[in-house]
Amino acid sequence: MPRSEFTATRIAWVGGTALAVFVFWALTGGSTGASVSFFYALPVGLGTWWWGRRAGAVLVVGAFALYLVGDTIHSVNYFWSGLVVRGVAFVAVAALTVAARERITVLEHSAEELDAIRAALTPATLPKLHGIDAAAAFVPSELGLSGDFYLLTNGPDGSTLAIVGDVVGHGPAAARLATFIRARFAAFAASTADPAELLMLANGALVDRPAGADELVSAVCLRFHADQPTVSWAIAGHPPPLRLSDLEELQRDGETFLLGATRELSLANTATALDGDDGVLVYTDGATDVRRGSSFLGLDGLTRLISPLTSLPATEMVTGAERAILSWTDRPIRDDLCLVVLKPE
Repeated sequence: MPRSEFTATRIAWVGGTALAVFVFWALTGGSTGASVSFFYALPVGLGTWWWGRRAGAVLVVGAFALYLVGDTIHSVNYFWSGLVVRGVAFVAVAALTVAARERITVLEHSAEELDAIRAALTPATLPKLHGIDAAAAFVPSELGLSGDFYLLTNGPDGSTLAIVGDVVGHGPAAARLATFIRARFAAFAASTADPAELLMLANGALVDRPAGADELVSAVCLRFHADQPTVSWAIAGHPPPLRLSDLEELQRDGETFLLGATRELSLANTATALDGDDGVLVYTDGATDVRRGSSFLGLDGLTRLISPLTSLPATEMVTGAERAILSWTDRPIRDDLCLVVLKPE
Protein backbone atom coordinates (compact mmCIF):
# COMPACT_ATOMS: atom_id res chain seq x y z
CA MET A 1 0.00 0.00 0.00
CA PRO A 2 1.45 3.44 -0.94
CA ARG A 3 2.47 5.59 2.04
CA SER A 4 -0.15 8.27 1.30
CA GLU A 5 -2.86 5.62 1.17
CA PHE A 6 -1.62 4.12 4.42
CA THR A 7 -1.69 7.51 6.16
CA ALA A 8 -5.17 8.25 4.83
CA THR A 9 -6.38 4.90 6.18
CA ARG A 10 -5.02 5.71 9.63
CA ILE A 11 -6.64 9.15 9.59
CA ALA A 12 -9.92 7.55 8.60
CA TRP A 13 -9.69 5.10 11.49
CA VAL A 14 -8.99 7.81 14.06
CA GLY A 15 -11.54 10.27 12.70
CA GLY A 16 -14.16 7.60 12.10
CA THR A 17 -13.76 6.18 15.62
CA ALA A 18 -14.08 9.62 17.23
CA LEU A 19 -17.11 10.46 15.08
CA ALA A 20 -18.75 7.11 15.90
CA VAL A 21 -18.38 7.77 19.63
CA PHE A 22 -19.82 11.27 19.23
CA VAL A 23 -22.80 10.11 17.15
CA PHE A 24 -23.55 7.26 19.57
CA TRP A 25 -23.42 9.72 22.47
CA ALA A 26 -25.63 12.19 20.65
CA LEU A 27 -28.23 9.54 19.81
CA THR A 28 -28.28 7.74 23.14
CA GLY A 29 -26.81 10.20 25.60
CA GLY A 30 -30.10 10.71 27.31
CA SER A 31 -30.31 7.07 28.36
CA THR A 32 -26.68 5.91 28.60
CA GLY A 33 -25.20 8.96 30.30
CA ALA A 34 -21.86 10.63 29.78
CA SER A 35 -19.82 7.46 30.32
CA VAL A 36 -19.84 6.90 26.56
CA SER A 37 -17.29 9.71 26.31
CA PHE A 38 -14.63 7.49 27.82
CA PHE A 39 -14.53 5.67 24.46
CA TYR A 40 -12.73 8.74 23.07
CA ALA A 41 -9.71 7.04 24.62
CA LEU A 42 -9.70 4.70 21.59
CA PRO A 43 -8.95 7.34 18.91
CA VAL A 44 -6.57 9.06 21.33
CA GLY A 45 -4.64 5.80 21.79
CA LEU A 46 -4.64 4.93 18.08
CA GLY A 47 -3.45 8.37 17.01
CA THR A 48 -0.75 8.53 19.66
CA TRP A 49 0.53 5.08 18.68
CA TRP A 50 0.69 5.93 14.99
CA TRP A 51 1.92 9.55 15.09
CA GLY A 52 3.46 10.14 18.48
CA ARG A 53 3.27 12.55 21.38
CA ARG A 54 2.12 15.69 19.53
CA ALA A 55 -0.68 13.88 17.76
CA GLY A 56 -1.77 12.48 21.12
CA ALA A 57 -1.97 15.98 22.61
CA VAL A 58 -4.04 17.21 19.66
CA LEU A 59 -6.40 14.26 19.96
CA VAL A 60 -6.83 14.79 23.72
CA VAL A 61 -7.88 18.39 22.99
CA GLY A 62 -10.20 17.11 20.26
CA ALA A 63 -11.80 14.64 22.67
CA PHE A 64 -12.39 17.49 25.12
CA ALA A 65 -13.99 19.53 22.36
CA LEU A 66 -16.35 16.73 21.38
CA TYR A 67 -17.25 16.22 25.04
CA LEU A 68 -18.17 19.90 25.30
CA VAL A 69 -20.23 19.78 22.12
CA GLY A 70 -21.98 16.68 23.41
CA ASP A 71 -22.89 18.51 26.61
CA THR A 72 -24.78 21.10 24.58
CA ILE A 73 -26.88 18.28 23.10
CA HIS A 74 -27.42 16.30 26.31
CA SER A 75 -26.62 18.13 29.50
CA VAL A 76 -24.20 16.18 31.69
CA ASN A 77 -24.64 16.00 35.44
CA TYR A 78 -21.54 17.06 37.39
CA PHE A 79 -20.07 18.44 34.21
CA TRP A 80 -16.85 19.89 35.62
CA SER A 81 -15.92 16.90 37.74
CA GLY A 82 -16.69 14.67 34.73
CA LEU A 83 -14.49 16.85 32.55
CA VAL A 84 -11.57 16.55 34.98
CA VAL A 85 -11.92 12.77 35.30
CA ARG A 86 -12.08 12.33 31.54
CA GLY A 87 -9.17 14.69 31.07
CA VAL A 88 -7.04 12.60 33.39
CA ALA A 89 -8.13 9.43 31.59
CA PHE A 90 -7.37 10.78 28.10
CA VAL A 91 -3.98 12.17 29.14
CA ALA A 92 -3.14 8.88 30.88
CA VAL A 93 -4.03 6.90 27.74
CA ALA A 94 -1.86 9.17 25.60
CA ALA A 95 1.06 9.05 28.08
CA LEU A 96 0.96 5.26 28.44
CA THR A 97 0.74 4.84 24.68
CA VAL A 98 3.74 7.14 24.18
CA ALA A 99 5.73 5.17 26.78
CA ALA A 100 4.84 1.84 25.15
CA ARG A 101 5.63 3.19 21.69
CA GLU A 102 9.05 4.50 22.76
CA ARG A 103 9.87 1.28 24.58
CA ILE A 104 9.03 -0.85 21.57
CA THR A 105 11.10 1.45 19.36
CA VAL A 106 14.08 1.00 21.67
CA LEU A 107 13.63 -2.77 21.65
CA GLU A 108 13.37 -2.82 17.85
CA HIS A 109 16.58 -0.81 17.52
CA SER A 110 18.30 -3.08 20.04
CA ALA A 111 17.17 -6.13 18.08
CA GLU A 112 18.49 -4.62 14.85
CA GLU A 113 21.82 -3.84 16.55
CA LEU A 114 22.10 -7.36 17.92
CA ASP A 115 21.28 -8.82 14.50
CA ALA A 116 24.09 -6.74 13.01
CA ILE A 117 26.47 -7.84 15.78
CA ARG A 118 25.50 -11.48 15.30
CA ALA A 119 26.14 -11.23 11.56
CA ALA A 120 29.60 -9.77 12.25
CA LEU A 121 30.53 -12.32 14.94
CA THR A 122 29.25 -15.41 13.15
CA PRO A 123 29.01 -14.72 9.41
CA ALA A 124 26.87 -17.13 7.44
CA THR A 125 29.23 -17.10 4.45
CA LEU A 126 32.79 -18.27 4.97
CA PRO A 127 35.76 -17.21 2.81
CA LYS A 128 37.41 -19.59 0.39
CA LEU A 129 40.19 -21.26 2.34
CA HIS A 130 43.34 -22.83 0.89
CA GLY A 131 42.79 -26.59 0.78
CA ILE A 132 40.50 -26.66 3.83
CA ASP A 133 36.91 -27.84 4.06
CA ALA A 134 35.44 -25.64 6.81
CA ALA A 135 31.98 -25.03 8.19
CA ALA A 136 30.45 -23.40 11.25
CA ALA A 137 27.19 -23.60 13.17
CA PHE A 138 25.94 -21.01 15.61
CA VAL A 139 22.79 -20.86 17.76
CA PRO A 140 22.27 -17.79 19.97
CA SER A 141 21.27 -18.21 23.59
CA GLU A 142 17.79 -17.47 24.91
CA LEU A 143 19.23 -14.07 25.95
CA GLY A 144 19.45 -13.24 22.24
CA LEU A 145 23.22 -13.14 22.00
CA SER A 146 26.10 -13.64 24.37
CA GLY A 147 29.70 -13.46 23.28
CA ASP A 148 30.69 -16.42 21.10
CA PHE A 149 32.47 -15.66 17.85
CA TYR A 150 34.57 -17.29 15.17
CA LEU A 151 36.94 -16.07 12.49
CA LEU A 152 38.09 -18.10 9.50
CA THR A 153 40.56 -16.39 7.22
CA ASN A 154 43.63 -16.90 5.06
CA GLY A 155 46.93 -16.08 6.75
CA PRO A 156 49.61 -13.94 5.10
CA ASP A 157 51.79 -17.05 4.54
CA GLY A 158 49.11 -18.94 2.58
CA SER A 159 47.86 -20.85 5.60
CA THR A 160 44.34 -21.02 6.98
CA LEU A 161 43.63 -19.42 10.35
CA ALA A 162 40.70 -20.41 12.53
CA ILE A 163 39.87 -18.55 15.73
CA VAL A 164 36.98 -19.40 18.04
CA GLY A 165 36.30 -17.38 21.17
CA ASP A 166 33.85 -16.82 23.98
CA VAL A 167 33.45 -13.65 26.06
CA VAL A 168 32.87 -14.18 29.78
CA GLY A 169 29.36 -12.85 30.42
CA HIS A 170 26.06 -12.57 28.62
CA GLY A 171 23.87 -10.08 26.81
CA PRO A 172 24.60 -7.03 24.63
CA ALA A 173 27.71 -5.96 26.59
CA ALA A 174 29.34 -9.34 25.98
CA ALA A 175 28.33 -9.23 22.32
CA ARG A 176 29.89 -5.77 21.85
CA LEU A 177 33.11 -6.92 23.49
CA ALA A 178 33.12 -9.96 21.20
CA THR A 179 32.76 -7.64 18.21
CA PHE A 180 35.75 -5.62 19.42
CA ILE A 181 38.03 -8.59 20.02
CA ARG A 182 37.07 -10.35 16.78
CA ALA A 183 37.87 -7.17 14.83
CA ARG A 184 41.29 -7.05 16.52
CA PHE A 185 41.95 -10.67 15.57
CA ALA A 186 41.00 -9.94 11.95
CA ALA A 187 43.37 -6.96 11.85
CA PHE A 188 46.28 -8.84 13.42
CA ALA A 189 45.76 -11.89 11.16
CA ALA A 190 46.60 -9.72 8.16
CA SER A 191 50.23 -9.53 9.33
CA THR A 192 50.92 -12.75 11.23
CA ALA A 193 49.78 -16.37 11.12
CA ASP A 194 51.40 -17.38 14.42
CA PRO A 195 48.57 -18.58 16.73
CA ALA A 196 50.28 -17.74 20.04
CA GLU A 197 51.30 -14.30 18.77
CA LEU A 198 47.75 -13.59 17.60
CA LEU A 199 46.35 -14.45 21.02
CA MET A 200 48.93 -12.32 22.81
CA LEU A 201 48.28 -9.36 20.51
CA ALA A 202 44.56 -9.66 21.17
CA ASN A 203 45.29 -9.83 24.90
CA GLY A 204 47.21 -6.58 24.70
CA ALA A 205 44.35 -4.88 22.86
CA LEU A 206 41.91 -6.17 25.48
CA VAL A 207 43.81 -5.04 28.57
CA ASP A 208 44.43 -1.61 27.01
CA ARG A 209 40.70 -0.93 26.82
CA PRO A 210 39.48 1.60 29.45
CA ALA A 211 37.09 -0.98 30.92
CA GLY A 212 39.46 -3.90 30.42
CA ALA A 213 39.78 -4.89 34.09
CA ASP A 214 36.62 -6.97 34.08
CA GLU A 215 36.66 -8.08 30.44
CA LEU A 216 37.77 -11.67 29.93
CA VAL A 217 37.74 -13.78 26.77
CA SER A 218 38.61 -17.40 26.10
CA ALA A 219 39.92 -18.22 22.64
CA VAL A 220 41.71 -20.85 20.60
CA CYS A 221 43.63 -20.15 17.41
CA LEU A 222 44.64 -22.80 14.84
CA ARG A 223 46.90 -22.56 11.79
CA PHE A 224 46.57 -25.07 8.95
CA HIS A 225 48.70 -25.59 5.88
CA ALA A 226 46.98 -27.78 3.31
CA ASP A 227 50.30 -29.39 2.32
CA GLN A 228 51.52 -30.03 5.88
CA PRO A 229 50.42 -32.93 8.14
CA THR A 230 50.33 -30.84 11.32
CA VAL A 231 48.16 -28.16 12.82
CA SER A 232 49.79 -25.45 14.91
CA TRP A 233 47.59 -24.03 17.63
CA ALA A 234 47.51 -22.02 20.84
CA ILE A 235 44.84 -21.66 23.47
CA ALA A 236 43.77 -19.09 26.06
CA GLY A 237 41.38 -20.52 28.65
CA HIS A 238 39.24 -22.24 26.02
CA PRO A 239 38.15 -25.89 25.62
CA PRO A 240 40.79 -27.67 23.51
CA PRO A 241 39.86 -28.71 19.94
CA LEU A 242 38.80 -32.31 19.34
CA ARG A 243 40.54 -34.53 16.82
CA LEU A 244 37.83 -35.93 14.53
CA SER A 245 39.33 -39.39 14.14
CA ASP A 246 38.94 -40.30 17.83
CA LEU A 247 37.16 -37.21 19.29
CA GLU A 248 39.93 -36.84 21.84
CA GLU A 249 41.09 -33.42 23.00
CA LEU A 250 44.32 -32.17 21.46
CA GLN A 251 47.02 -32.04 24.13
CA ARG A 252 48.56 -28.59 24.56
CA ASP A 253 52.02 -27.48 25.65
CA GLY A 254 52.35 -25.02 28.52
CA GLU A 255 49.81 -23.17 30.65
CA THR A 256 46.75 -21.29 29.49
CA PHE A 257 45.04 -18.14 30.79
CA LEU A 258 42.00 -16.17 29.73
CA LEU A 259 42.65 -13.16 27.52
CA GLY A 260 42.41 -10.01 29.65
CA ALA A 261 43.40 -11.76 32.89
CA THR A 262 46.95 -10.40 32.87
CA ARG A 263 48.98 -8.01 30.77
CA GLU A 264 52.05 -10.26 30.79
CA LEU A 265 50.45 -13.16 28.95
CA SER A 266 52.91 -15.73 27.59
CA LEU A 267 51.54 -18.48 25.35
CA ALA A 268 53.22 -21.23 23.33
CA ASN A 269 52.21 -22.96 20.13
CA THR A 270 51.51 -26.67 20.04
CA ALA A 271 52.10 -28.72 16.87
CA THR A 272 49.73 -31.67 16.50
CA ALA A 273 50.04 -34.24 13.74
CA LEU A 274 46.92 -35.02 11.71
CA ASP A 275 46.80 -38.22 9.66
CA GLY A 276 45.39 -38.30 6.15
CA ASP A 277 41.99 -36.65 5.99
CA ASP A 278 41.72 -36.12 9.75
CA GLY A 279 40.38 -32.79 10.98
CA VAL A 280 39.34 -30.96 14.14
CA LEU A 281 36.21 -29.73 15.83
CA VAL A 282 36.41 -26.46 17.75
CA TYR A 283 33.54 -25.54 20.04
CA THR A 284 32.49 -23.19 22.82
CA ASP A 285 31.19 -24.37 26.18
CA GLY A 286 27.62 -23.66 25.08
CA ALA A 287 27.84 -26.96 23.19
CA THR A 288 28.51 -28.93 26.38
CA ASP A 289 26.48 -26.87 28.89
CA VAL A 290 23.06 -27.60 27.37
CA ARG A 291 20.77 -29.44 29.76
CA ARG A 292 18.14 -32.15 29.82
CA GLY A 293 16.35 -32.10 33.12
CA SER A 294 19.08 -31.70 35.74
CA SER A 295 21.82 -33.24 33.54
CA PHE A 296 24.39 -31.41 31.45
CA LEU A 297 25.37 -32.82 28.08
CA GLY A 298 29.06 -32.48 28.90
CA LEU A 299 32.01 -33.43 26.72
CA ASP A 300 31.18 -37.14 26.82
CA GLY A 301 27.65 -36.44 25.66
CA LEU A 302 28.86 -34.12 22.89
CA THR A 303 31.30 -36.70 21.53
CA ARG A 304 28.61 -39.38 21.68
CA LEU A 305 26.23 -37.25 19.61
CA ILE A 306 28.75 -36.27 16.95
CA SER A 307 30.58 -39.60 16.69
CA PRO A 308 28.38 -40.85 13.78
CA LEU A 309 28.98 -37.59 11.89
CA THR A 310 32.76 -37.27 11.79
CA SER A 311 33.22 -38.80 8.32
CA LEU A 312 30.79 -36.33 6.73
CA PRO A 313 31.87 -33.19 4.88
CA ALA A 314 32.27 -30.20 7.19
CA THR A 315 28.96 -28.54 6.37
CA GLU A 316 26.95 -31.72 6.82
CA MET A 317 28.77 -32.49 10.05
CA VAL A 318 28.10 -29.16 11.77
CA THR A 319 24.49 -29.16 10.58
CA GLY A 320 23.98 -32.64 11.97
CA ALA A 321 25.78 -31.79 15.21
CA GLU A 322 23.66 -28.70 15.75
CA ARG A 323 20.48 -30.66 15.12
CA ALA A 324 21.58 -33.48 17.46
CA ILE A 325 22.41 -31.09 20.33
CA LEU A 326 19.17 -29.14 20.04
CA SER A 327 17.20 -32.39 19.86
CA TRP A 328 18.90 -33.69 22.99
CA THR A 329 18.16 -30.68 25.20
CA ASP A 330 14.67 -30.16 26.59
CA ARG A 331 14.89 -26.42 27.24
CA PRO A 332 16.06 -23.19 25.55
CA ILE A 333 19.84 -22.89 25.60
CA ARG A 334 21.24 -20.36 28.07
CA ASP A 335 24.56 -19.83 26.31
CA ASP A 336 25.56 -19.43 22.69
CA LEU A 337 26.28 -22.67 20.87
CA CYS A 338 29.17 -22.47 18.42
CA LEU A 339 30.79 -25.30 16.43
CA VAL A 340 33.53 -25.06 13.81
CA VAL A 341 34.80 -28.04 11.77
CA LEU A 342 37.98 -27.99 9.69
CA LYS A 343 39.13 -30.85 7.48
CA PRO A 344 41.50 -31.20 4.52
CA GLU A 345 39.72 -30.96 1.19
